[in-house]
Amino acid sequence: MRPINDRSASWRGPLRPLMARYEVEISYRVPHIVERLDPLRQQPRVQVITPALRCRPGDPEGRLPHVYWSHDGEPSLCLFDIKTAEWTPFDLIALTTVPWSLDWLGCYEGWRATGEWTGGGRHIQPMKTEA
Repeated sequence: MRPINDRSASWRGPLRPLMARYEVEISYRVPHIVERLDPLRQQPRVQVITPALRCRPGDPEGRLPHVYWSHDGEPSLCLFDIKTAEWTPFDLIALTTVPWSLDWLGCYEGWRATGEWTGGGRHIQPMKTEA
């Protein structure tokens, strides 16, 4: 874990769910009181650095399911349903976010091979512009 400042830290390292080895970065920033109203600002952010996640334009599951898209077009993983409070700032990232990232990557590998997302969960609204 690398501290960024007194409220933020990140970790970058390898995860290998099934077939491929992925370099991921998990970043977390303790939210300010005002931000606690927005669940997306409370959760850790997980991005796959390499290899780049590949989209499937026109796929029924979406071009890349279960991700949040940043303003610059980079995806971060959707690991839990924010409406059901599956994760809170009191949960340990090592016991939740890291294993959930492995699960997500395993589902991603299956989706790339079969076109079926087996991870369950609720789909996030897709980006308006499909590539």
